[in-house]
Amino acid sequence: MYECPHCGEPGISKVRKLFLGPAVPATCKACGKKVGVPYTSMIAVLPLGIAFIAASFIEPLAVKVLLVIVGFLVSSVIHMVWSPLEPR
Repeated sequence: MYECPHCGEPGISKVRKLFLGPAVPATCKACGKKVGVPYTSMIAVLPLGIAFIAASFIEPLAVKVLLVIVGFLVSSVIHMVWSPLEPR
């Protein structure tokens, strides 16, 4: 669980943070207040976008799928580690 910026208690699960966006807030399980991520966290989506673009130029389907999976995993790790939680 991640620490809520409002109350300082662990209130945001790892799975919930993975799907947080600047326009999609979450509710802290400890205090009930809204928590989000800044718009700069959208930079974390770049590896996935690059993977989709690169996959359009690659022919074997298995390589395309592997490339998109790797792009998703890299984007997820960047978002989980780099994107800070902020009060909404």
